[in-house]
Amino acid sequence: MTETTRTAGVLTTGRPLDDGRPSAGPALELDREGPAAALLRESPRALAASPGADLWATLLERPDEGATERPVLAQWLGADAPATPSHYHPASERFEVVSGTLTVDVAGERRRLGPGESVTVEAGVEHAFRNETDGIVAFRAELPSMRTVASLYTTWGLDAEAAVGEGEADGQPAPLDALALAADAYPDTVTTVAPAALQRVLWATVGRAARALGGGIDDRYLDDAFWERRVEQPAGAGEPESQDE
Repeated sequence: MTETTRTAGVLTTGRPLDDGRPSAGPALELDREGPAAALLRESPRALAASPGADLWATLLERPDEGATERPVLAQWLGADAPATPSHYHPASERFEVVSGTLTVDVAGERRRLGPGESVTVEAGVEHAFRNETDGIVAFRAELPSMRTVASLYTTWGLDAEAAVGEGEADGQPAPLDALALAADAYPDTVTTVAPAALQRVLWATVGRAARALGGGIDDRYLDDAFWERRVEQPAGAGEPESQDE
């Protein structure tokens, strides 16, 4: 596990790794004593990142490993993070802001949530969220299912691989991958970028071909070892932190 950089009270981590060393790319920079850094310390799992989307995340809880009924995901959105596509779920989803300001669109209504504020999006209600500020927004999200989590992690994993490979880390899966992921995530997550009937036709044709080529949700992206090889990890409790020269 790589060590976090420490500079004047700033925790810097989450950069793409190239041969085990942080490479050029977005870094998660947090006030070491602030709530966004405290949220990072809560997680027993590896830090994931989507360099092209200026996004970092870690799974705080999963239902098959504890008393929680829903997976709980911590996320940090940078200033350049794109808005999520509008979508809905067959179960409710809850957002709780820890630091910064999160904009959540719920059924066409725009809401801006500050620290300590939360919103529950009911089942079947269309929504999207984004960071409209110049800083980091940190929040917890109680998601509908592990399938939803796995689809997100697959998207981020593909982007993390592109960041130090031959692809382009732009935060978005290739069109065929996007179709296969949308088909695999359905009905736990339903995007509304196109009519549902049209999406089902695409999933049954082009999406099926994409999955045959290895596309779709890939559970290996849920493995901590994957992220520890590709993303700079924060130092654990009791571990030394490197000092900038």
